[in-house]
Amino acid sequence: WNMVDLTDFFDFLKKTLRPRGQRAFLSSIKKDNCKILDIGCGKNSIFLKSVKPNSSIYGVDVGDFNQSDESKGLYQQYIISKPEMFARAIQNIPEDFDIVISNHNIEHCNDPQSTFTAMVDRTKVGGSLFFATPSLNSVDFPSRGGGLNFYDDPTHVSPVDLCKLFESESDRLECIYYEKSAKPFVWWFLGWVQEYISKRKNWIRLGTWDYHGFEQIMWIKKIGTLA
Repeated sequence: WNMVDLTDFFDFLKKTLRPRGQRAFLSSIKKDNCKILDIGCGKNSIFLKSVKPNSSIYGVDVGDFNQSDESKGLYQQYIISKPEMFARAIQNIPEDFDIVISNHNIEHCNDPQSTFTAMVDRTKVGGSLFFATPSLNSVDFPSRGGGLNFYDDPTHVSPVDLCKLFESESDRLECIYYEKSAKPFVWWFLGWVQEYISKRKNWIRLGTWDYHGFEQIMWIKKIGTLA
């Protein structure tokens, strides 16, 4: 196999093993030259470019987390904002986007509602939004090294109910998919196999989050504007 074949194979494998994750979401959008807003971006620009290589990517975060010169160089615009100005920083971007991604970001925001509304505002009609955030159930999960209970991560501000956020803007949104506690089977099985070791070692293992259903996921389409 050549490198292109291997890349395509691993892309297919990752989408199959996590059929509602970011990669599957991006691949479900047929437009190639998308304008993407990556909220709480980290080094995701590299990953996004691998799936949508012809797209332009804008990133917003509160600091340089896990960024390299290479990853920052892939952004059309890279915005650092103070936490209390985060929603306004999104709102003030003079662009609208085909795709908006918030992957484990909104639970870190001081004002999740305003941040969500700003994301919706910056999405084109017909555009799509992806949200992943800890399940509301995670506040009752056992505490574990690596972060299993919601409050194991001291940077988490408050649990976020994606359904309530969606309802607040439902006049201009359509929910394409929602799962309150995602457990993709292969990763769930790996977590189940390793749960005894994870508990004994007090540390997250491959599949632990999926076994417990740590992640809440929503795919959204914007269908209208404010009246």
